[in-house]
Amino acid sequence: MVKVGIIANPASGKDIRRLIAHGSVFDNQEKVSIVRRVILGLEAAGVTNVIFMPDYFCIGEKAVSGIQTRLDISTLEMYIQASQEDSTLAARLMREQGVGALITLGGDGTNRVVAKESQDVPILPISTGTNNVFPLLVEGTIAGLAAGIVASQRLPLEKTTTVQPRLEIYKDETLVDIALVDVVVSIDTFIASRAIWDMSRVREIVLTRASPSNIGLSSIGGELYCRQYNHRHGVYLSLNEDRGLVEVTAPIAPGLGTNLTCQGISAPQFWR
Repeated sequence: MVKVGIIANPASGKDIRRLIAHGSVFDNQEKVSIVRRVILGLEAAGVTNVIFMPDYFCIGEKAVSGIQTRLDISTLEMYIQASQEDSTLAARLMREQGVGALITLGGDGTNRVVAKESQDVPILPISTGTNNVFPLLVEGTIAGLAAGIVASQRLPLEKTTTVQPRLEIYKDETLVDIALVDVVVSIDTFIASRAIWDMSRVREIVLTRASPSNIGLSSIGGELYCRQYNHRHGVYLSLNEDRGLVEVTAPIAPGLGTNLTCQGISAPQFWR
């Protein structure tokens, strides 16, 4: 029996950056189409069971209704809150039910909350969010085939998967949260929507990766240090007005931050 879990976030691709930037809206009906192709890819790869996370748009149910499949398909029995906790809980329940792989539809935020409970279960993240540094732009059929091969362990996991770094946030020696791409220290006194678009409020940035082709804050590190950056390392940036000006052209959100002036970015600190 080869099981795969699918966590499709109906809220991904719809946050406040449609108002303060120019992020595109990722339609839930398109997610249904992607999941439909994923299912067919999973079946072709020899998967026998697929487990869906329930959601208010019924992405899994709608995807299944449009195809004929021999797969044993079920939906988790869980209370949904229409919040990020749904994805975290679904990841834990699927892990406990023995899935060989997880397929996610969402952006960096979706995969962050899934990673809180996925532990050693491989994740194949399909990009359907706003910031898509962690997830992949991959066609659904290919994603299903790949996840099916990983879940069935036809090949050793060390040949088919890679271990990605993460940031752990501690308060008084207690782990309170994680991040897959970046952690920011801001002078704002309230959380609000969690989206960062005013760089004058940012004081420190910690990154797991840095690339000028990324969208979001990791692009700042990429623009500054792409020539000397080792992909096995993280980056720490300190922004301090007393250290002078550094001109950076970095997209901190879709269509936003094309000409970005950061004050006093320190030399990078790398760690393994």
